[in-house]
Parts: sequence; C-alpha cells; structure tokens
Amino acid sequence: MKFIAILPVMLLSLLPLSSFAKKSQPQKLTVENMTNPIGVDEKAPRFKWQLNDDRHGAAQQAFRIRVGSDSAAVARGKGGFWDTGVVRGDQMQMVFDGKKSLQPFTRYYWSVQSWDQNGKKGRISPVASFETGMIDQSNWLGQWIADTNDINFKPAPYFRKTFKTAGPVKSARAYISAAGLFELSINGQTVSDHRLDPLYTRFDKRNLYITHDVTSLIQQKEVAIGVVLGNGWYNHQSTAVWNFDKAHWRNRPRFIMNLRIVYENGKVETISSGPEWKTSTGPIIFNSIYTAEHYDARLEQKGWNTPDFNDAKWTAVRTVPAASENIVSQCVEPIRAIETIPAVSIRKAGDNIWIYDLGRNIAGVSKITVSGPAGTVIRLKHAELLDSLGMADQSNINVHYRPVGDSDPFQTDIFILSGKGQETFMP
Repeated sequence: MKFIAILPVMLLSLLPLSSFAKKSQPQKLTVENMTNPIGVDEKAPRFKWQLNDDRHGAAQQAFRIRVGSDSAAVARGKGGFWDTGVVRGDQMQMVFDGKKSLQPFTRYYWSVQSWDQNGKKGRISPVASFETGMIDQSNWLGQWIADTNDINFKPAPYFRKTFKTAGPVKSARAYISAAGLFELSINGQTVSDHRLDPLYTRFDKRNLYITHDVTSLIQQKEVAIGVVLGNGWYNHQSTAVWNFDKAHWRNRPRFIMNLRIVYENGKVETISSGPEWKTSTGPIIFNSIYTAEHYDARLEQKGWNTPDFNDAKWTAVRTVPAASENIVSQCVEPIRAIETIPAVSIRKAGDNIWIYDLGRNIAGVSKITVSGPAGTVIRLKHAELLDSLGMADQSNINVHYRPVGDSDPFQTDIFILSGKGQETFMP
C-alpha cells in the first residue's frame, strides 16, 4: 500500500521537468523567412525562431545561435563557423554578423538554444539548414538566350539542351532567372510544382532567380534540359489602361541558367545557357498573364524535353543582353496549386455552352479533361457574375481591358484538341 501511495507523487514530480524540456526548446527555425531554404543570396541573412511555451509568464531571457558545416556537431552545440555566444534579450531573430563570410553554393546547419524567464537553459533546437546560392553576380556562367522572334510574335519559345554526366552525381542545383516566366524540366519531368516563376520586378533594374534541387533528375548518363518561356509582365502583349504593352523594358522573353553538378569524386561541372542550345515553338500559341492562354494540342512535340528527341528541325538560339545587371535570389514561398475545387453545379446553357459554378471566387486556373475531333475549339471563359439570362458576365472585371481585335478574348483560355483520345488542359 505504501508503494501505491508514493507512485503518483513520483509521476507528478517528473511531469514538470519533461514539460519544461519540451517547451523551452526553440522551434520553427527560418532563414530569410524560409524553412531550410536553398539559393540564399543575402550575405547577412536573418535568422528567426519561435518558442512554444504556455507557462504563465513564459519569456526568453537569452539565446545562443550556432552555425556550422556538420549537422551532428551543431546538434551537440558545436558551431564551428559562427557562434553568437549567449546573447541577452527576448528577441527571436538575429542578423548574421560572423567574421567569416558565407561562401556561395554551400550548405550550413544551425541551431538555437534559449534561456527562459528564470534563467534556466533549455534544450538545443532541432537542427535546421540553409544553402547559399550565387551570393555574387560574378558567379554566373553562360549567357542570356532567347529565340529569334520579336515582341509581337505570339507562340511561346521552347528551348532544349542535352549533355552527358561525367560520373555518379552527388548533388545538382539548377539556378535559373527569366525575364518573363519559365517552366523548367529535366528528362521530361517538371522540376517543381511552382507556378508563375519568377515574380514581377522592375525588369530593367532587378531580376529574380530560383534555385531547384534537381539531384534526383540527373542520375542517368544522358540528360536533357527543357525550358518554356512565357511573357508574364515582361512582354505584355495584351492591351489595357495600364499600358504594360508600352513598358520600356518590354522585349522577347529570355533566360539564363546554370546547372551546377557536384560529382561523387568532388569534381564540379556547370552546364550553362549559351549559343549551343536549340529552340522551337510548340502548342502554347499565345499566353498572357492578364488575359489567358491559347493551347493547340495538335502542335505538341512529344518528348521534346527528353534525351532521345530528334531536334534536327529546331533552330539555333540567339544570345541577348541581360535584362538587368542585378540578378538576386527569389527567396519567398512560391505560388503553388494547393487545392482542387470541383464544380458544385454544371448547367447546359446552349447547344455548346455549359456553365460551371465553383461556388466561390478563387485565385487559380481551370482544368478540363475532354475528347473530340482534332481541331475542336474549347473556350473556357472566366467570370465572377451571371447576367440576367444566366450567362457568364465579365462586366465587373473587364472594364480596364482595351482589346485590339478579337484574337485575345478577356479571361478566356482556348484549347484546341489534337483528336488523340482523352485530353487534359490546364494553363
């Protein structure tokens, strides 16, 4: 009986210790507001963290950051590259101010330890990481490239290059900047789920680049790189009251890319954009970030971004001036498709007209799967309202549009079928 009476007391005495150890540990570590980012360009990045401590009066009295190249050592409280020592204060952020400069293309690991309002030292946080990118403009190799068409040419340009790897690959990063928009693929596979990269900037003053970890995509001997460029806000072909079609930076979309490969033997090789690349057009016959996309599936070139594709009919690219001399990392959460929203109702409104109601307003795109004869034209007209006849009404959103002709209908994707069975379109 005495043992039974003592056991609950022992358990109660242990709970606060376990609770403290958990709550006093920093969590949600970020660098430049990103979790374990790659391609960090900032020479003095911002380190941030949070505490999850619901004790009454909980507060951070001091903290210590450790940065190193060995994750196991950092987990044990050994920095090696930068150690702030104990810094008194309740702020949960600090700007890097180490005596040694961050090096480009390098992975660093870091952790935080905090002291609570009672001066009690908590556990070291889980180890986080960040990887630097170019850091300096001089580290870019290769040239900006474009196709040979001018700003009025409608079809989107496609680019490809093939190469052979020099051995087993340890890691590979693709660094790519575009004036306009880009989609990058390797050996037929899109490298990420990002949409509308890169973000809008004053293109003649600053351009953003994105870093992708493509290690898993180049584990074979033969590698093909594919890039499709969109106009974005750089080559605005649609006309509206804001006159983006008259922007002084306007030009045919262009890009620069470095694919940096580190082999198992330590050798480093960079595959860059340049005059040896080839270009063609494809099924995207028009694209506008303001109005829509027109896609002719009959013009698809199957396997265009794979090693075995015959590109004899593709033409040489042209090297072009850089959009600007300031290319910096886009270190923000990307635009992604995060939800699929089915129509809550479908109503036939005419011989060839259907009204799809999503039940709410969205920021997104439509996706449709159909089948039909080659050359069949499907128009996806987007609106927020219905008129008195129950038809799509764009009057509240097209008031700023100033169309020239009828080839660029407002907020209307156009999909032309190939006639090859079931086909899916999403701009």
